[in-house]
Amino acid sequence: MRKRILQGLLSLVLLLSVFPSAYAAEESWESAEVLLNEETVVGFEARISGGVSYLPFYAATVAIRPDAQVVWEDGQFTATAQDFTMTVRVGEPYLAINGRYLYIPDGVWGDPDGTAWVPTRTLATALGAWAGWDKKVVLYSGGTPLTEEGRPYDDETLDVMAKVIMHESGYQPFLGQLAVGSVIMNRVNSASFPNTVGGVIYAPNQFPGATNATPSESAILAARLVLEGANVVPGAYYFNGVGKSCWASRNKSLISVIGGHAFYG
Repeated sequence: MRKRILQGLLSLVLLLSVFPSAYAAEESWESAEVLLNEETVVGFEARISGGVSYLPFYAATVAIRPDAQVVWEDGQFTATAQDFTMTVRVGEPYLAINGRYLYIPDGVWGDPDGTAWVPTRTLATALGAWAGWDKKVVLYSGGTPLTEEGRPYDDETLDVMAKVIMHESGYQPFLGQLAVGSVIMNRVNSASFPNTVGGVIYAPNQFPGATNATPSESAILAARLVLEGANVVPGAYYFNGVGKSCWASRNKSLISVIGGHAFYG
């Protein structure tokens, strides 16, 4: 046990140097009361920053699911119960539960004391809880955690999405990989394009040769996150190299520049 605690403290020191932006300065957030099943939670509060509320992962998970066991090991928190395994790592842009990956835009926050902070709605969604706001964080537990069987995509869709992300943006920043995947999903959700991932990707002259790529771990993660709903370039349906002329650059509005790509919609 002592060895595990020492390893955890060492990992936190390393995280402070590697992910400094993941550690929120105290003056950047406000505290808020937490109400769970209509009773005030004693022992922890929420943090509010940029209009988003955050909960301490360990304490909130155990409050929502008293049967859960939460441990710190190998640089991450792992929560387990009979029907779920859930992990978070400070600085990483997602929460994982039962093979599902939920995007956290600003990453998991961390405190030097070892507390990890995750967005309230992300944690609630993962655990099947309901979250709202009424001048305090309001939670209702009792739902069913996300399951791998309930994924909104199949393995074939994940594979082809990851291959295209790798081919088009494998050497871009991770946000750029998410952006390429977001463009594909924006098309899927638009009446102007095919309504499936495969239909968009295999449309004539859209992503030639892209499905021959071998995806990296980051491309696979980006694919999982966008297929779960992450969207970092809302309204973008096209992209190209920055500064390169194309139909979209001449006819559409520039929405964002991420890494070496410009995104248009």
